[in-house]
Order: sequence, then C-alpha cells, then structure tokens
Amino acid sequence: MNDQEQRIAIDRVRVGMYVQLDDWMGHPFLFSSFKIRNEKQLQVLRSLGLKEILYLPDKSNVAPLPPAAPKTDEPESPAPDPEVLAMWQEKRQRREQLAKQREAYGRCEKKFNSGMSTVKGLLRNLFARPQESLEQARVLITDMVDSLLSEKDVLIHLMNAKSGDEGSYYHALNVTMLSLMLAKEAGFSAEEMRALGQGALLHDVGKEKVPSQVLMKKTAWTAAERNFYQQHVLYGVEMAARLPGLPAGALEVIAMHHETLDGGGFPNHLSGARIGRFARVATIANAFDNYCNHLNPADSLTPAEALSHMFRKEKEKYDPGLMQHFIRCLGVYPPGSVVRLSNDAIGLVVSVNTGQLLHPTLLLYDPAVPKEEALLLNMAEEPELSIVATLRPAQLAPEVFDYLSPRSRISYYSEGRDGAQAG
Repeated sequence: MNDQEQRIAIDRVRVGMYVQLDDWMGHPFLFSSFKIRNEKQLQVLRSLGLKEILYLPDKSNVAPLPPAAPKTDEPESPAPDPEVLAMWQEKRQRREQLAKQREAYGRCEKKFNSGMSTVKGLLRNLFARPQESLEQARVLITDMVDSLLSEKDVLIHLMNAKSGDEGSYYHALNVTMLSLMLAKEAGFSAEEMRALGQGALLHDVGKEKVPSQVLMKKTAWTAAERNFYQQHVLYGVEMAARLPGLPAGALEVIAMHHETLDGGGFPNHLSGARIGRFARVATIANAFDNYCNHLNPADSLTPAEALSHMFRKEKEKYDPGLMQHFIRCLGVYPPGSVVRLSNDAIGLVVSVNTGQLLHPTLLLYDPAVPKEEALLLNMAEEPELSIVATLRPAQLAPEVFDYLSPRSRISYYSEGRDGAQAG
C-alpha cells in the first residue's frame, strides 16, 4: 500500500469513492479498481462480506463516511439480489470466455512461429536452392491467402515477436501479412493476393548485397551510404529476375515498394499512375512496419502514431483509397497501442474488432489479477467505456510496463472468428 492508498472499514464507503479489490474472482465486478457510481454498486460491495477495503483518495470525488458506532447484534443476511446473482453469472462466463480466447491466441501464436521458421529457411536458401525455396514461399502464401479469404471476419492479433538480429525475417513476414490483409479489404482476387504475397515476402531480397554496416547503422547515413542503401531495390530486381516463375505482380512489388505517389520515392521517382496497384499496397505495409520497428527502438513510433503520421502528414505519398482500407483493417488503435480508458484503466490493444474501429480488444492492467491471467476486455461489449488517450511505453509506471510488457517489436498475425488462421 502506498501513500495514496488507505484501508477503511466497509461501512465508511460511499458513492463517488474510488476503491480497489484484492481478488478478481472474489467479486462480480468487471474491474478490480473502479469508482463507485451508484447505490447498487455500493450494495454489491457491502454484500461481499468484506470488513475493510482499499480506498484511493486522489481518484475519489468524496471522503469516506465518519466511523460508525460499533454494532452489538449481527445483522441478518439479506435475501439474494437477482441483479447481483446475474453479475456473478456474467463473471463466471467471462472467465470461461477468457480461457477460450487464450487458447485461440495460443493457436495463432503457433501458426505465427511456424510461419517465421519457414520464412527464415526459405530466405536463407533462396539462391542456393531456388526451386525448393520458392515452392515453400508459394505454399506459405497460399495458406495465408486461403485462410484470409475463407473467413468473413478476420481478427488481427499482436504477436510476441522477439527483438534481435532476425529483424529482417520478421519484417518480411509482417509486410506480407499486412499487404495481404490490406489486399483482401481492397477486393483483390485470390490469384492477385498470391502474387502480391510472394513479392511482399521477397521485397527486400536485394539487401543481401548491401553491407551490414550500412543496413545496421543506427546514426544518420552519409549521402553515399544512403545511395548504397537505395540500390537494394535495383539489386533486388536483378536477383528476382533469376528466380524461376515469379509472377509479374511479385516483380512489381520488389521493383516499386519504395516509390510514392508524390514522386519522392526511390529508385526511379515514379509518381501517380506509373506505380502499380500491387506496389501501392506493399508501400503502405512496408512504411508502416518500418515506422513501428525502427532499427533503433527508441526511434520507433507506436502503431497509433505510425498510422496517424502516415494518414495526416504523408497522405500525398500513399493511395488514399488504400489508406482508408488500411485504417479499417488496423483500427484507429492498432494492436500494440497502449491506451487509457475513460475509467482510468490502462490496457494494451491486442486485436481489432472489424467494423468497430474504436472498440478493440485490450489486455488490461489489473494489480489484483496475476500477470499470466491478465484480463482481455472486448470494448465492443462495454459501451460505457471509451479510449481517452494513447500512451507511449516510456510513460508507463514500472509496474504497469512490466505487467503489460509492451512489445519492443510489433508483429501481427490473423485469426478467423472460429479459430486461428495464418494471415
């Protein structure tokens, strides 16, 4: 208990006070910390059999009631309240739902890890064993496309990707997933999505010829270094031309994934209609992932910041229709965003509810709940709550940061409504 918390007798509690309960399963409320809004909540609190409760003065509108005179007789137990019984039933159902969500998320994570292993293997052996590697790529992309198209609603999940020297593989898979997700929303056919996916997976293949001291440099490039880096696109085009059977759409992505509609991209400063539809999709996915996963983590933007930056400050660079689709896919608060709710709770966005962009699913910080059992809150089911602010991880108190574990690397994978799917 810190200086801003006090334990008081339960009979001193009143409407307008902010309280904190110790055991999430020991009460029927959704949150363990909340401000008492009405007499019904007060009645439920007093029905729990607690002698004392933790009270937070700085978050309360009123002070506690004066201490009551000692009672000589034991009060009679009130008859069960149907509303309270319904709250307990809802709490039990929520716990069962949480278990199912965790199970589905675990399946999705296994698919993501399997996809990562495939990407690492095929990219490492792409030119030593081109036929085998390309077949692995086709199988992976076909599975992702089929899974995306077989589900009307697809949930985009935040994945627990590792940081380190394998960032290029995560980037390749992430750009592929984001590109396919955007292409589905934009109405691409299955064949077009497969071609796009192959190009997205191989879009940075030319970086093999750029020295690591340039690629991994965390300070600003010199003009010569920047030019060398930009050459990776031309190297990629040359290398892709040697790979048998790559579709035209894939080659377009490799050649144009850094071109922007305003002509400010590279290597050919193409603009407008000269940039193909496949490349326009990949450019958005590539830029978003680069903003979220900077080589120097301190320079990374949060997903919400990256989306806002692209939409508001760089809108001339990207196809406006595709950007609208991208926002519909990722939501106003993309997975990986840390947010504060209207009741002061803090959560990490872990998935987006398609069609309800202001109501994602959150992993909630609640000190009364063990970290490994952290609550998942679907805001679409809680109309009284709203998001009032996004937070950078550095703004979080140490205990909140440790609990939510905001990802230093943002990666996504998708899950169909009835089970986890690659995507």
